[in-house]
Amino acid sequence: MRTIKLIKNFEFQEKNRERITLGPNVRLVANEHKVQLKDTNGVYPIDPDLYVKTWVANPINVKQWLLFESVIAHWYDDDGSPITSDGYRLGDGTDEYWWDGGDWVINNTSWNTEQEICDNINTFPVSSLKLQVIVNLVTTDSEYTPVLYSVKVLYSSSIEFKEDLIYRSLIPALKEGIRPIADYPVKLSADSDTIDLKNDFPLRTPYNVVEIDSVFDNNSDPNHLLDLYSSYDYNAQVITMTTTLSAGTVVWIKLIYEPEVAITTKRTYNEIGKVPVLVISDYNNISSKEGQGSETVMNKATGVGTKVHAPLMLDIEFVLRCLTDKARDQVRLTDMVKSYFRRNPVLWSKGLDEPYRLWLIDEIDHQNPLGESEIDSARLRFRIANALFYNRGDEVAYAVKRFVVQGPPNLIV
Repeated sequence: MRTIKLIKNFEFQEKNRERITLGPNVRLVANEHKVQLKDTNGVYPIDPDLYVKTWVANPINVKQWLLFESVIAHWYDDDGSPITSDGYRLGDGTDEYWWDGGDWVINNTSWNTEQEICDNINTFPVSSLKLQVIVNLVTTDSEYTPVLYSVKVLYSSSIEFKEDLIYRSLIPALKEGIRPIADYPVKLSADSDTIDLKNDFPLRTPYNVVEIDSVFDNNSDPNHLLDLYSSYDYNAQVITMTTTLSAGTVVWIKLIYEPEVAITTKRTYNEIGKVPVLVISDYNNISSKEGQGSETVMNKATGVGTKVHAPLMLDIEFVLRCLTDKARDQVRLTDMVKSYFRRNPVLWSKGLDEPYRLWLIDEIDHQNPLGESEIDSARLRFRIANALFYNRGDEVAYAVKRFVVQGPPNLIV
């Protein structure tokens, strides 16, 4: 299996505040991007189990966790003895784990050293594809606090960047984020308080129904003011109403559906297998720039680690076509698409577990494709900004263990 090495960086910055869990007497210092113990009138707590938890990372292409490094600052007394210290556990979002010297065991009271985590994280299970780091901040002197800036984890991944961006991230995001409503009137042939969409009234348009919005008696309530919907059995596809309606009643059902999302590079659509559908087409790289520098994760005991070079950053533009077989569906679908993009959505790369910004470039333009007079069509353009492609590889990195400054005799520094 072909894999690459990537780094998950848990940074304690203001933008991540909502995802970080701060334990009692621990604070995030927003303007300095760090976590430390909370002082009260300049006095720091000396409790032993104060902690901060990172968010739960979920890069779904992870194959193995490899290295661990904490970027943390400590205080020492005049004799070089530590005043502050730190401890660590790993989690998967459900349980917390401690290395007992031979295995990872569920334990939420004991703490490992940074080196113990680094030396053994390569055996931490990846079956859940999730990783959380719990950090213990400790001081023995109420005048001092440890200062934590970030936690970094090196891991191997089987990610294919274009596939992850489009098929694993973008298409599911559009399916989950766009939920149009469709009208479906039916005429009852007998008195009933249920409507069987599977056997008695099969959908003429193959909507992927995810929810029933409302049900109305169109005969006595043409303005649709009194909602008669009670429940929906998704397996049997049966709607239950709050009252029994007589034979001959036109029941007006409003369905919430998940649109099909397809991708093609063709400019015309001569055969459309299923509508309503969102078709992604004509995607192009608009701009690119090479990231500068690199990032490393070090084994502090050996002084050897891995350097991952900065990624290529791409802006990718897409054309999105909205195809339906009904004019009313077209209006509602395009309204939902516009609403989705106007909310400034964030697209999460599932392979990297990192956010990208979606930008709407052109508003909806209504047009019918050639040869499809019965299909209503509209199109818009949108862009994914700063998508990351780590295609520059990695290399072995070595820590600086000693820094010597030499000068002439009697030099005063």
